[in-house]
Amino acid sequence: MSQRAVFGVYLALLMLQPVWHFLLPSPWGSGNWILALIATLPLLLPVAGIAAGRFRSMTWGGFLAVLYFVIGMMEVWSNPDQRIPASLQIILALSYCGVLARYSRQSSADQKR
Repeated sequence: MSQRAVFGVYLALLMLQPVWHFLLPSPWGSGNWILALIATLPLLLPVAGIAAGRFRSMTWGGFLAVLYFVIGMMEVWSNPDQRIPASLQIILALSYCGVLARYSRQSSADQKR
């Protein structure tokens, strides 16, 4: 796994927020730009560090991904109309955590050599 894969999955999770909450028509999205902004802003915090390959920023991105996983699970459970974008959010959040775990393991193994 490469740093580009970690950043790509995180960027996909970030880009899903305005698409889901603002651009998707009802019933799949809410069409609310304030909700889109509130959902996007926390994910913007570690973007520069993740792009630079800093493990601390990637870890914070993982914490945020877990939060977005929980939000996605709540939406899948409680809002049948938004199951598709919520499921995509769950998949992206889990993918980020998996890609990050694999990348950090690979990087630590490379440092030991």
